[in-house]
Amino acid sequence: MYLDTGEIMDISLLIRQRYDLKENDNIERFYDEISYEASLEKGIFLISLKDRTKKELQLKLEEKYQNKAAVLRATEKLEELGYLNDLNYAMSYIESKTYGKNRVSYNLFQKGVRKDIVEKAYLALDEEKEENVEDVKLEKLIEKKGKKVNINNERDEKKIKEEQKLIQYLARQGFSLDKIFKKVKEYKENYK
Repeated sequence: MYLDTGEIMDISLLIRQRYDLKENDNIERFYDEISYEASLEKGIFLISLKDRTKKELQLKLEEKYQNKAAVLRATEKLEELGYLNDLNYAMSYIESKTYGKNRVSYNLFQKGVRKDIVEKAYLALDEEKEENVEDVKLEKLIEKKGKKVNINNERDEKKIKEEQKLIQYLARQGFSLDKIFKKVKEYKENYK
């Protein structure tokens, strides 16, 4: 539907029938409701394509619809119905990535997930798995790249540089340096 304001509103046949819309109708009195319903339908469609955070969905809908109040109302309704859940999104994201907590927190913050929700997600996963999720990821990465660890603390310059590169790589993946050093040390002790 093309509006006089220049807005192009994507509406379904169901909405057209509900409001008995015809060409050149004045929809001013229904504008908010039509915007809300169209945003809600589009939101459901977008969520069906892939999981999104509340902020991601809201931004995507605001690209399409100019009525920000209707978009906000639609995203809140989808959250209320359980289609949007930032905690579940964060838990799924944490499990699917090999990144450390710092990088995961940053990435989720960029997607609009609050820090307290990220913390809750980590706590829930640790409780569910009965182990520290971040430690397990770090141990797996160290084991995978284990040949780079200077096992015998040799003075071999090449081995020392390889281990330094591994530590730098792990830090870039978002693991804290104290955890990296601790886990590398444990790996060396268990390897002997």
